[in-house]
Amino acid sequence: MWGRRLLWFVGLWAASILVLGTIAMILRSVLKAV
Repeated sequence: MWGRRLLWFVGLWAASILVLGTIAMILRSVLKAV
């Protein structure tokens, strides 16, 4: 039970970091283009 909850938490954390990294890359490219 704890293992599944921990796995879900780690997965959510990794997904949020991936999304934030993608947004940061897009913003950086947009700022460079301007």
